[in-house]
Amino acid sequence: MPSLELVNRQRKRRLDLTRFRAFAVPAMEKVSEMITAVPLPEEIIVVFVSDAKMEGIHREFMAREGPTDVITFQHGEIIISVETAERQAKGLSSSFSRELRLYFVHGLLHLAGLDDLTEDGFTKMVAAQEQIVRGIGEVSVPVSVSGKTLPVAVKKRRR
Repeated sequence: MPSLELVNRQRKRRLDLTRFRAFAVPAMEKVSEMITAVPLPEEIIVVFVSDAKMEGIHREFMAREGPTDVITFQHGEIIISVETAERQAKGLSSSFSRELRLYFVHGLLHLAGLDDLTEDGFTKMVAAQEQIVRGIGEVSVPVSVSGKTLPVAVKKRRR
């Protein structure tokens, strides 16, 4: 399983990186189980940025103007725009944390070799994203009781 580093490089929105990690680890396991053709990199770094920073990255590496939701680099870096996630969540009547989880899984799927440039590829990626995010569900963080840390609990949504 890859190591995971989470880096918050924005100040627009407070992030719960502990909760995000509690989701991210089982998400990496699910992607590794589902897609075996291309193994995930040994190290995955997720960087949370502002729209301004994302716009610069988008322009520099993809020659496109404006911010985007997520950009994945094949060496294992996933860049996520926090402001875009917040806007999308409001526009889609979704939650901010769900958008962040979708973007992360989207990046993982790219690292595992999936592509969304064709209609068929896009359809497959959306279906895989939803399956993984729904399968893991809402995640609670470890709780410390009397100095002992209890394991992370995973709550699955009812279907």
